[in-house]
Amino acid sequence: MKKEQGAVLMVSLIILLVLTLIGISGARSVLMSERMTSASRDAKVALEVAESVARLGEKKIESLVKISDFGSANWQHNEGEGPEDIFSEDTWKDTNSTSEQVSMLDPAGNKISGRMYIERFGLAAGESNVDDVDLSSGSTGGDDTTVYVFKIVSRGVSVSGTERIVVTLYGKEF
Repeated sequence: MKKEQGAVLMVSLIILLVLTLIGISGARSVLMSERMTSASRDAKVALEVAESVARLGEKKIESLVKISDFGSANWQHNEGEGPEDIFSEDTWKDTNSTSEQVSMLDPAGNKISGRMYIERFGLAAGESNVDDVDLSSGSTGGDDTTVYVFKIVSRGVSVSGTERIVVTLYGKEF
């Protein structure tokens, strides 16, 4: 018994320490992956909300019978009168934009809302590149076509606060 120095105990403790470090590293890696997946999901939800609200903006433009019907609401801005900074919180308040519900649900089962504003952007005539503008249904987009172009700016925010802003151009013949 006097010759035993405890070498097996020391080797066992070192192996146990190495295994503990590997386990901690693995747990941290899993937690980081979970956070990245959650952030990615939140970003996709915010983008889907913004895109859905933009589609609702297109429907509102389609519902206009004549161009003079545009601009009757605070969130409908005439050319050059829209908010200058789309990243400013003031842009997304009630006076500059409107809240729209989309079909997506939050974790509590409530419909998610996004915000948007529409600005009349100008005219796209036959000489300009009308092909760059999403034309309303039934539009010909031919050489003699005059299309009113609208800029739709929409914002989606996920439950965790991730924000996405989508800017689209949409054209309609009147």
